[in-house]
Amino acid sequence: MQIGRRGYRWWCCFSVMGVVFLLSLFIGENACSASSHKIEKMAYADLNQLMTSEDGTSLLFFTAAWCGYCKAMLPTLNRLVHRFRDSGLRFIGISIDAGGPGDMERVLEKKPVNFSVFWVGETVVDELNLVGIPMIFMIKNGRMVDKIPGKCSYEFLEKRIADFIQ
Repeated sequence: MQIGRRGYRWWCCFSVMGVVFLLSLFIGENACSASSHKIEKMAYADLNQLMTSEDGTSLLFFTAAWCGYCKAMLPTLNRLVHRFRDSGLRFIGISIDAGGPGDMERVLEKKPVNFSVFWVGETVVDELNLVGIPMIFMIKNGRMVDKIPGKCSYEFLEKRIADFIQ
């Protein structure tokens, strides 16, 4: 089968997009990007595997569309992602909205983030004993090192993260 010049361009474009998507899954970048606002669903088993993985360090940010403090922290987290971009720390947002990923997608249309966001749903509230949100879990090599509840300032989180990644 022969592909014309126009077909070849489309094939190249979709191939590049596919490679970028696969790379983003492997390196933890932009499951929800500023341009798409699409949030992927994540099963609790996958979240549990992410939390117990002995591969590196992660900051999990538990959030919901209805939570004013959560939305207020998004710009702070974007700054922190930029600040610690070369540290190997993965920032991952976890939406616990009962109504599905659409609620958080609408929030991210107005306040885009530069880290991955997944929807797990409200079932993790009991499973992880989340007593409130926003909630941050700091995980290193499969072990929870720190748990930070509530709205926090950039300065406070910057110090906690710097101590965490050392």
